[in-house]
Amino acid sequence: MTPADLGRPRTPSAAREQITTDSRTERFRARIKMLGSLSCQLSRASDLDELFRAVYSELAGVLELNAFVLGQYDEANQVVHVVRQVHSGTELPGGSFPVGNGLTSEVIRTRQARLIRQWSIDGPRWQVGYATEAEGFAQPESGVTVPVVSDQRVVGVLSVQSYRAHAYDEDDLLLLEATAEQVSGALRNLRRSERLDSQLQRRVTELETILASMADALLIVDASGRIVSLNRAAREVLCIDDSAILFGKPLSHVQWREWPPAARAVADALEPIIEALGRGEALREVEAELRADGRRVLSFSCAPIHDEAGAPFGGVIVFRDTTGKREMELIKNEVLWMASHDLRTPVTAIKGYTQLLERRLTKGQATPELVANFVGVLRGQSDYLVGLLNLLLDYSRLEAGRFELEPKRIDLVALVNDVVASVQAMSEGYRVTLQTPPVIEGDWDAVRLEQVLHNLLTNAAKYSPAHGLIDVRIEADEQSATVRVADQGVGLAKSELGQVFKRFYRVEGTRRLEGTGLGLYICQRIITASGGRIWAESSGPGHGSEFCFTVPRYSRQIEQRCPRGACCWPSPACWEQVSPRLRSRRAQA
Repeated sequence: MTPADLGRPRTPSAAREQITTDSRTERFRARIKMLGSLSCQLSRASDLDELFRAVYSELAGVLELNAFVLGQYDEANQVVHVVRQVHSGTELPGGSFPVGNGLTSEVIRTRQARLIRQWSIDGPRWQVGYATEAEGFAQPESGVTVPVVSDQRVVGVLSVQSYRAHAYDEDDLLLLEATAEQVSGALRNLRRSERLDSQLQRRVTELETILASMADALLIVDASGRIVSLNRAAREVLCIDDSAILFGKPLSHVQWREWPPAARAVADALEPIIEALGRGEALREVEAELRADGRRVLSFSCAPIHDEAGAPFGGVIVFRDTTGKREMELIKNEVLWMASHDLRTPVTAIKGYTQLLERRLTKGQATPELVANFVGVLRGQSDYLVGLLNLLLDYSRLEAGRFELEPKRIDLVALVNDVVASVQAMSEGYRVTLQTPPVIEGDWDAVRLEQVLHNLLTNAAKYSPAHGLIDVRIEADEQSATVRVADQGVGLAKSELGQVFKRFYRVEGTRRLEGTGLGLYICQRIITASGGRIWAESSGPGHGSEFCFTVPRYSRQIEQRCPRGACCWPSPACWEQVSPRLRSRRAQA
């Protein structure tokens, strides 16, 4: 309207046109505002339900809605899944229906929006109906249904309906199409978010599985040292039941009356590690020795977690029990010390007698008797040296799991007689009595069984008084054979009966005698691998000892005890660790 028009009288038709124009302008502005508001709401929607309610609430403010439906289209299965629907202001659950002959199916097939001004005139034959409390059943008279398209594919439908004819026009159709475009973008975002959530959940599940299966204990704390998370291994080390709630408090504040001292000691050892994390420090394999439950060593490593600004806001602590590792290091040192100490004796003797013999020969003072005596000493020391080296070699094979048994049919009585004769020849001054049946046959590794018998007999001679009696007895039945070697030596205290088979163990009062502390340990491993057991008996110190072992007579009896095989090492449960060569030989037998 121009300034000249202000004073000019207006006709009724012009006034009506102006009102109509103003009304359409106002409706247009309201719909633009509605689309802007909807865009904001859809950007915050976290699931389909929120998306549905946002679209419905905005459309209900600008359109007549007796019914509203939002559906997703499953192209692969030709099925429409109704997310939600509203009828007369009441939200109803969705459902599913196959693509057929109705309006929704037509829109999906043609990918074209449909405006139904009056259903009886321009609507399809198939028409949806709704149950109502007042009329029982009602059918819409008009409606608008538009496809939701994404990447050139129909992914859903939007439908608004009214019980009044001519409730919608072309402007409403355009509004629904604009709304469908926004819904399409929101669905893409939701699917992307769902994929990300799924990936994140999968990563979280993988991480939780890794943490739960970790042999090392893991603890996560925040900047104040409060527990955020801990895995099962950490709960076990700290003796914390799965039902115990620790999150949100430091370990130093945990006070349980029945908390074991060992767990409390671990918690105390963790405190300086947590304090280091609070200062942003990273530590690697810091060892702490605990004595609450004996000598125990734990190794701690930690790393701080930083925020985007680089400030520490917590950290991860990984710790493990390294007592076994420390013990293995001590054992290794003991082996080295023992080897250097015990090898020095025969080497020194051999060197000394060789030098002495050389001087006598140079001076012409070497009589046949002297040479024979020196050669005997050298042979004895050489035999001792070879035996010691073999013992160390057997021990290294044991620890590496490379010790194999090769059972063959042998006579145990003949083997015992040979060993007794050999020991008597080397250890004069001892009387050996032998009580055996004529023959005891069985499937045994003759070399290893001879090693056990030789060790038991030489120990009996070593720890017995001069002219002492050594009694050897063999008993057998159809299933097994038992060998007993009794002496009149130093005897064993009750507490030592089980200790003597441990590596490097030496009986109190016998350390002045030569010995490595490995002989009985190796004997025990050989007998165990043979499917038997070995033990010691004694009435106490000064009353002598009796060492006994029992072994199955035939390999099939060992296999019955251990289906995985008779010749496994170091125990019948470790058949998989036996060398391929032995496994193939067993398979061919």
